[in-house]
Amino acid sequence: MADKIKVAHVIRVFSYGGAEVLLREFFAQPEFKEQVHSDLFVLDHKKLGLKDDVTPNINKFYFYKITTWKFLVEYIRFLQDIKKGNYDIVHMHLPVAGWMGVVAKIFTGKKTKYIYSEHNLVNFYSKYNYYLSGWTYGFFDSVIYVSHEVGEVIRKVQKGWFFKTNHPVTILNGIDTNKFHCTHRHELKPAETLTIGLVARFRPQKRVDRWAEVAAEIHKKNPNIKFLMVGDGPSDDLLRQRIKELNIEGVIELPGMLTDTYAAYKRIDIFLLTSDFEGLPLALLEAMSCGCVPVISNVGGIKQLDFGGIGHKFDEFVTADIADKIVAYTQQPEKYFDESDRSREFVIKYYSLTKQVNEIIDLYRELMK
Repeated sequence: MADKIKVAHVIRVFSYGGAEVLLREFFAQPEFKEQVHSDLFVLDHKKLGLKDDVTPNINKFYFYKITTWKFLVEYIRFLQDIKKGNYDIVHMHLPVAGWMGVVAKIFTGKKTKYIYSEHNLVNFYSKYNYYLSGWTYGFFDSVIYVSHEVGEVIRKVQKGWFFKTNHPVTILNGIDTNKFHCTHRHELKPAETLTIGLVARFRPQKRVDRWAEVAAEIHKKNPNIKFLMVGDGPSDDLLRQRIKELNIEGVIELPGMLTDTYAAYKRIDIFLLTSDFEGLPLALLEAMSCGCVPVISNVGGIKQLDFGGIGHKFDEFVTADIADKIVAYTQQPEKYFDESDRSREFVIKYYSLTKQVNEIIDLYRELMK
């Protein structure tokens, strides 16, 4: 076997967002552990929720206090640690990690290759992330798009050096379909009740306020249907305020963020996503692998998911229409069971984690030649 590849993974936070959870799954994959020597660098010390999950599967875990008054000292320490690590690859995930991490290239020389994974549609970034990302893209040795839509948006905004991309590759997000597998679906009784759910980091683009509006409409039509929203984040207060305004306090179960997302998917029958934009949401693929039927906004990377006849994609947010689609499953149990089975089959066929892991390892070795 070839020598292990020494990789520094850099990310701003390490809590429960899609990119962070995907990294956790990567580190646990046998193929990845066998071929990659992984160190993890987290720039914000306040959000380390997945630290204990990954430490058994990586070599070293570094974190820094870049959101404090010690920013400059901490940033210099980060750059020094990257230099001392003598890495083959520095792999950065999401903005901030990208435009802060690539500065280390000044100190590490040509041997170390810098890869950036773009998980979102860049035109929806805040202004400072959009422009700082655009002006630093050209320094990456390769950029990974996690969906075709992500790549299309970057090509549209490219102008000269701005979002100049070297060696772009599309490597679709994947999940561990053996881990995310529920066998109880056909024991459900959709005619009596279903659980509508979401597992996510409550960021503004997730539009959790709209999620609550759909829940309120469904509750009017069928009060036996249950609701579960697993997560937390910047929009948590907005969600709770909207629930209060809609007079549905106590209707939606809000357990906060759970480390065991599989346990949440076992409870969810229909995965409802009301986002304004997405790259290729990992939680959606995990849910579908568990047999959850998707009812989702047709935005970003979701557009490339060609699963016609499974669930419902909506181009416009019309609360009553979305609610009607969901309530209809309680009146057509066989339709629910059929689409649940096909949800899992779709993910197994097109979005396995093993495929993604092998493609990324191949990219590492290609850049090292």
